[in-house]
Amino acid sequence: MAFVTLCEGFLGISPHFNLWRYFFAVTLLKKWEKKQELNVPMGCASIHLRNNRVNEYPSMRLSTSNKGWHSHWFYVKDNVAAPLPVFSGRIIEEVLGSWKWGVPDKDKKRIKDHLVALQILKERGVKGSGIIGAYHTRRVAPLMSRTLPLYLMGLGASLEGTTLVDEALPPSKVAQRIKEAMEPSKDNAGVVLDFVYPVLGHPLMRLKLGFIDFISSLFSCLLFTSISNPLMLTSG
Repeated sequence: MAFVTLCEGFLGISPHFNLWRYFFAVTLLKKWEKKQELNVPMGCASIHLRNNRVNEYPSMRLSTSNKGWHSHWFYVKDNVAAPLPVFSGRIIEEVLGSWKWGVPDKDKKRIKDHLVALQILKERGVKGSGIIGAYHTRRVAPLMSRTLPLYLMGLGASLEGTTLVDEALPPSKVAQRIKEAMEPSKDNAGVVLDFVYPVLGHPLMRLKLGFIDFISSLFSCLLFTSISNPLMLTSG
């Protein structure tokens, strides 16, 4: 959901698959049992940020522990009108070649402006805690099918079929959800810092007054402007 929010809420585009492939890769996970490496029927694939892309993506150290997930476990009835796929029992034993693919050469030029825009957002302070907090503030669920993308959730728009509830989530609750999703930060003395929301100085998500708007042009440059400030800047 963080990548979707970054695309819809900050870049103002639909989730871009080639942009996703540029930043992320899929690896095969196995478990060790009795000194043997075994394949697993569930949870065998891991999505991770490519090591050589870390400096290009907003800082986002997600939690590495799922401790306490049992308390949130629940069952969902299989809807006969739209049933879930039948479990085949098939186990993925080898990494598929497509898992290693990056962006095809012919498509790299098409994401050039997106990468420039992301760099601008990073320089303006966009980071994981602000991105995660932004979608919780909008009251959308990570795996929920939505009627509207985040960039169309403006004043006067009907949010039916988009948000879970109408009531605003208090900042303290948003901060708690950020804490559950991310690894804690520490100061120079090694003291764990509490998450606070709103994140001080973080760029606003669309369509809040003051969000950073990117404008395509016919020239080989990307224009962006803050909606609360009519000054337009260019980045070649």
